[in-house]
Order: sequence, then C-alpha cells, then structure tokens
Amino acid sequence: MMVYTKNLVLVCTGRDTARAAGQGMPVLHLCLGITPKGALQRLQLPTAQAHCLLGLCDPPLDLAMCNPERLASDLVFEAKRTGAPGVFADFEHDTPRGRALLSAFDTALHEADIPFFVPLACGRQLTHAVLTTPTALSGGSLTAYISSLQGIYGAARIAAFLQPVSQDFTLPSTTPNGKTLTKTERETLLAHTGAQAFFSRELCAKYFTYTDTDGRAHFVLFDDASTLEAKLAQLTGCGVQTVFALFPDAAELLNPS
Repeated sequence: MMVYTKNLVLVCTGRDTARAAGQGMPVLHLCLGITPKGALQRLQLPTAQAHCLLGLCDPPLDLAMCNPERLASDLVFEAKRTGAPGVFADFEHDTPRGRALLSAFDTALHEADIPFFVPLACGRQLTHAVLTTPTALSGGSLTAYISSLQGIYGAARIAAFLQPVSQDFTLPSTTPNGKTLTKTERETLLAHTGAQAFFSRELCAKYFTYTDTDGRAHFVLFDDASTLEAKLAQLTGCGVQTVFALFPDAAELLNPS
C-alpha cells in the first residue's frame, strides 16, 4: 500500500524534535508559551532544523490581563525571525480570554501571510485560520465528516490531526469515549477472548467485540500502522492539505515494513 506522507507534519517536543527533523519532513515544534503576565516565552531552545512550524501552548488559566494585539505582534515577529512556515496554537480550553487571543493572532498572522492552525473546538469563530480536527471517530464516516467540515468552512480551511485510537466501549455506550487500552493490553485481550479483528472503512479503524465475565458486551476500536495509512489515504482523497501527527507515533508510517 502506498503511504501518503507528502502532507504529513510531525509534531514534536524536546529531544524528539531533532529525531523527527532527521526524517526530512516538515516539523511542528511545540516550543512557545505564554507567561501568567501575558508575555510570549520560548519553552525550549530552537531545534537544529530551521523553518519549523511554531507551536504555541495553551495559555495559563490564571492569565492576567494582557494585550492580545501586542502578543500577536510578538508572535508574528518570532515566526518571521525563525523563518517559520506557519504557527499552530495548541489551545485545549475554549475560554473568553483564549478566544480574544486567537482572534488577534488570526488577524495579525493573516496580514503577515503566515498560515495559522487552530484546533476546531477553539477556532470556529475565526475568519482565516485553518481548523484542525482529530481523526479518531467512534461513529459515522471519516470521509463524510471531513467533507461536511469542508462544506461549512471551505476545503482550504480544514486540516487533520492523526490521533491513534485504542478504546474499549462497554455496550450500550453512553459517552463518545471508552476506556483507553495500551497496545499490550489490547493484544492480551484479543488473545484471551479469541476475538477476530475487522476493518471499518467508514471509521477507518479496526475493531473487535467480546463479552466479559459479567456477561457485558464490549466494542474495542483501535488503530495500527495499516489503519493510519488508510486514514492518510482517505484524507488525501478528500483534499486535506495538512495532516499533523505526533512523533514518534507516526514512525511506522515513515518506515513501513
């Protein structure tokens, strides 16, 4: 199977950044933060590789009053200084303060012609940013989901974050999230129950079912190298131009067996 890696951006922190840069692929370095007083700070030293996308971590919850426009200007300056081809705001909390910052960043980076990436959950109100959505779904169709977002925001404004899933759902499930399983736990469970794994083209993931000792039915949804390859292929087919993936989680995609 052909592995579609031309749109892949490796997301790294710390020592992994140098290893990822050695793959010869675009790298997003989560190296910037915001101090409680509202100033931009570098959390880690620059990587050996120039021209990394800059990753900005979530602002502190106790962030004092700050000037979003000044912070946005500093962010543009840092991106230009390092030759960054883009900025990713890795915001996890949708707060009024965070929305004000993202709005200022969105305007300033757009005027500077620097691509700006924001998680979909925090960036729906923005005008220019590329909205990044996780690929781990527990229902529906990955292709239909991506296509629906492209219909709302435009194809050029949707990117994806390739997040491997490995979850055990007790049926009937009342939440979209199950119990997280490690690879070892999942393989032990498969061997113990004798279950057979199947591939879901709609979810673009593998799954199996089993019954526990209390007679409860379970549904286990998981990714491996082959399903991540399939996700990349589907995303490419949908016209998604940028796909982020944590390194070294994506190592198997770069060096398939």
